[in-house]
Amino acid sequence: MRLAILADIHGNIPALEAALQEIEKDAVDGFIVAGDMLVGPNSVEVISRLRKLDARMICGNNENYMLRFAAGEAPAWWYTAHQWSFMRWNYRRMDEDTLNFIKNLHEQLTIHFEGIDAIRVVHGSPRNVSESIYPEKDRATLDAALRMVSEPVLIFGHTHQAWQMRLDGRLALNPGSVCSTFMGKPGGSYAILFWENGCWQAELRDLQYNVARIRKAFEDTGLLREVGTFSERWLHDIESGTDTIQRFVEYAYRQAAEAGYSNSSFVPDDIWDRANELFEVELAKGKINL
Repeated sequence: MRLAILADIHGNIPALEAALQEIEKDAVDGFIVAGDMLVGPNSVEVISRLRKLDARMICGNNENYMLRFAAGEAPAWWYTAHQWSFMRWNYRRMDEDTLNFIKNLHEQLTIHFEGIDAIRVVHGSPRNVSESIYPEKDRATLDAALRMVSEPVLIFGHTHQAWQMRLDGRLALNPGSVCSTFMGKPGGSYAILFWENGCWQAELRDLQYNVARIRKAFEDTGLLREVGTFSERWLHDIESGTDTIQRFVEYAYRQAAEAGYSNSSFVPDDIWDRANELFEVELAKGKINL
């Protein structure tokens, strides 16, 4: 038994196609996707491609955001603020069939095989779809996650960082991100999980793809032009292999607090847009700690 393990594709068709082209040589028995198929320039196309492969998918935080948005259950500012224009842009391009498919996905999935150990799949952690697990920095959080499940294998996503650990005979695995691993160079990653010698074993694989194609997708779909700040930052991180977007959001909130909006749930539009220019300057000067 051989399984391809993917995560955090983020509407990136060029990256997904490159991964599938490589995986085709492996003759895998199935695909598991640990969430965040959305959002990006080609989210619907990514979901469609994975459905044709009969991939087992779960909801990541971005699928949850999309469902809250579609149901009218999100905070009011999600529907108006520049800060959430990236999600609004993706929502406008969702079709009913894709939304209904996402509605039927779960945040966790247990996969059983006859005569082979079961696998638990989560996005962030077993307790929170948005929790980040960094085992080298915080082993206790990983240990807590493992205590919450009984399966011998626990697959994570969300952080875009690939790793695997075998603890007390159990395997914890994050395949990284097909879209971008934020390791200082463009490219993604995925994993092959295979049954050998009576247990599951994993091989982490780097993925190289034509990053110029994802820029073209951002431009051709209108995502870059219509969304602005967030899409500019996201594309920057894909092309550079860095993770500046979270630092930017934190920076924008600090700018808002300094302007008197310390208790605001969102960043006012003028501050949000101006923060991108200021952030670029400070990033170039090395004042932003990534």
